[in-house]
Amino acid sequence: MINELLIIIFAPLIAGVLAWWLDVRGIREILGVAGPAVSLSYLVKLYTTIDSGGFVNYTVNLGGFSFNFALTQLSWIFGMIAGVIGLAAALGMASTSKSGYEWLFALMSLTGVLGVFLSYDLLAFFIFWEIMTFGSFMMVLRYNRSASLKYFVLSVIGAYAMLLAIGLIYARVGSFSFVDVYRAFAQDAALGVAGGSTVFSTFDMAAIFGLLLVAFGVKAGLFPLHVWAPDAYSETNQSYTAMFSGVLSKAGVYGFIILYMLMGYRLVSALGTFRGVPSFGYLIAFLGGLTIIVGGLLAALQEDIRKLFAYSSISQVGYVLVAVGVGSALSMEAGVYHAISHALFKGLFFLVVAAIVHRTGKTEFKDMGGLAEKMPVTFAMAFVAILSLAGIPPMVGFASKWLIFEAVISQNLPILGGMVFFGSAIGFVYLIRFTYAVWFGQRPTDLEDTRDAPLPLAIGMGILALLNVVFGIAPGLVAGELNKIIGKEVIGGTIWELDIGVGRYNGLLLTVWLIVGLLIAAIIYFLGAKARRVPVTDTYQSGNPVTMEYNLTIRRDFFRPLREALSFWLGISFDDLYRDVAKATEEFADILRRYVYNGNAQSYAWYLGIILLILAIWGV
Repeated sequence: MINELLIIIFAPLIAGVLAWWLDVRGIREILGVAGPAVSLSYLVKLYTTIDSGGFVNYTVNLGGFSFNFALTQLSWIFGMIAGVIGLAAALGMASTSKSGYEWLFALMSLTGVLGVFLSYDLLAFFIFWEIMTFGSFMMVLRYNRSASLKYFVLSVIGAYAMLLAIGLIYARVGSFSFVDVYRAFAQDAALGVAGGSTVFSTFDMAAIFGLLLVAFGVKAGLFPLHVWAPDAYSETNQSYTAMFSGVLSKAGVYGFIILYMLMGYRLVSALGTFRGVPSFGYLIAFLGGLTIIVGGLLAALQEDIRKLFAYSSISQVGYVLVAVGVGSALSMEAGVYHAISHALFKGLFFLVVAAIVHRTGKTEFKDMGGLAEKMPVTFAMAFVAILSLAGIPPMVGFASKWLIFEAVISQNLPILGGMVFFGSAIGFVYLIRFTYAVWFGQRPTDLEDTRDAPLPLAIGMGILALLNVVFGIAPGLVAGELNKIIGKEVIGGTIWELDIGVGRYNGLLLTVWLIVGLLIAAIIYFLGAKARRVPVTDTYQSGNPVTMEYNLTIRRDFFRPLREALSFWLGISFDDLYRDVAKATEEFADILRRYVYNGNAQSYAWYLGIILLILAIWGV
């Protein structure tokens, strides 16, 4: 009998292969949706085992290697993120996919990320990491070669960094198993504290941490390794981007949590603490804070809605990294909570974008307007996503952000706190433009015949919208599962209420008051309150002289003054830096090819002689 964990991991890939092989419109969509649905069903089925404190594991022996898989409370939560978002994205792709090729590689990447979450040793973790990367790379390659190459190069750098780190660990521990690695680092930490001789030196720990920071940082879109994400997220099937952004970025987050769990004690003993937080964790959190700011500002400056939400996604993952980096029990739970929130509202946003692009063929603000009337269902879904991302109660985004604020404040970390609060403010800035420029105002004549989202895509959006609301009104449903990761009640309260000692949030009570307030506002409106129509085509000059060159509207150059204010900082481009490094590397390689690897046998004989001489001098 096939183990349930293997079914969870491989069901999407098998469905993808069949969809690609048959490639018959209708059948491939059914297969494509069935794959994630099977994985999700088995994850739900195994909940009772996990909930009762059970532990599901399985080992595959292949080619002399043992691959360990396990379903723990943490991996179950991340598996559910992949299952739910994967199913919603598959429903979206049922409306927007163009071939079996897309189903094959989209579902391959889903199998990869499920394998990452369920792996219980470093070797399986790395192999599924690469399967995930390859599948997503092929999805981007289908739409944009340049964006895919950038993603590929950064991913290769991350993969080599992870491979080197795993090699260093295996060389000292002699095992890939998470259990053995954890024991080795824990014992080493104890020896270090006691002043004994340790297996891993401080340099070793710094090197391993640095390598894993690059590996996980690339996938999470951590600043300044985020440069691949805006192009990759925007230059592929937008239904797939719901999974790409909502799930695959969580592999990086999951990696940082695993890093904390396996080697956190040893890293603290080797690298110390800063302001009461592990130094390595503070670095992750600080880079996460910069990710919030950079991603948020660049999101506000975009004219293309796909790019806007790509940068926004990067910014929101920054919140998760801040929380995970701080490393307290509350912040860890807050980080995982926001990982769930991010997957739900960002997955919903990209399905909304998929519906807009599918129905209009437009991606830029200047070509849009007045779509709320033509696409009421999609607009309603977008409205839920907007409220959730902006952190407005009673949506799930508010609950998780509130926990992050409290976690950072309770640790007395003012710089990180400022970064987090700035991120919330800039979030409002770019969401306001999306709201008005796309959905309201005068509609371009070529959008008069626009229809609402197709049914499968609407169902996918509906699933995510419903969960955004449910987990916001009843945040205790999530908190109860998060407490099981830590093994104690870090977040108290009821299903409707979060209680962290210094503050409480009651989602149900807030919802009731919100409804009462809306009813009062509606009564006032219908009784004849004076309402003034505000044309969104109005121009403004932001204090500049009125000229034809400086006519700004909500749809065109709306945040140009902000761009001008940030012109110095926008001139600093890590994208350009990496491009210059790549160019210099290419030129150096060309020099080596011409003067060193020149195909001359005499030259190679000289090289061999010199190497033998050096070895002889070293006494080898």
